[in-house]
Amino acid sequence: MNKQLVDTLSQLNTITNTLILKHPITVAASEAKDIYVHLDVSEIDENSFPDIGLNGNLGNYLNLFKLFDENRTVNYNGDTIEISSDKITSSYISDNIALMESYNISPDQFDKTEQVPTVCTIDLAVDDIKKLKSATGVFKDLSEIIFKCKDSEVSLSLGATSKFNARDNSYKITKDSTSSKDFEIKIPVENFKKIPESDYTLEIKYNESRDAYRLLLKNKALSGLKLILSVIK
Repeated sequence: MNKQLVDTLSQLNTITNTLILKHPITVAASEAKDIYVHLDVSEIDENSFPDIGLNGNLGNYLNLFKLFDENRTVNYNGDTIEISSDKITSSYISDNIALMESYNISPDQFDKTEQVPTVCTIDLAVDDIKKLKSATGVFKDLSEIIFKCKDSEVSLSLGATSKFNARDNSYKITKDSTSSKDFEIKIPVENFKKIPESDYTLEIKYNESRDAYRLLLKNKALSGLKLILSVIK
């Protein structure tokens, strides 16, 4: 559990506070199961560890490690994690994985999504994410992030498609991208705000047989970090 892994998991803590931490691959989901996270832990920390159950306790677990310096020693003894550094020691008892079946998620979810055709690819920059997040503080009446392609123009915007006022507030970022079909899909603002601020390749996936979309985000700095976001129906 090096500092980079603790820092990365801290960013993902906005998505969920419950997961089974695994080496080499951890897959987690938000409580509503509308955001999935794939993290290749071995890409950050090559030192393996046993599966660790954290049922509503990811934040506490990470904060515990932050109480120790980088030269800490970590030992795993069954469900007990023992941490020591200089004259400080601590024992942390992890949660029973057998009682966390719904959070024991296979990476297959990401393999299947990868195989779905991509209709549009967007470079989602950290600046785009920051600007949209900031705009949500200005336009508090807009509850959705809308991804749209119309007449070859691809854009990300704040909106509220359930409202019928033609003079609604708006905020839009037009992207240099192409799409194989026109679309208009949306996700809740609250879900977008949970995305860790970084540069991503955003792939809009479309399952024609189900007439269903999904968003797949691939982190550019950390190839093993991917997010799947469900769209609002």
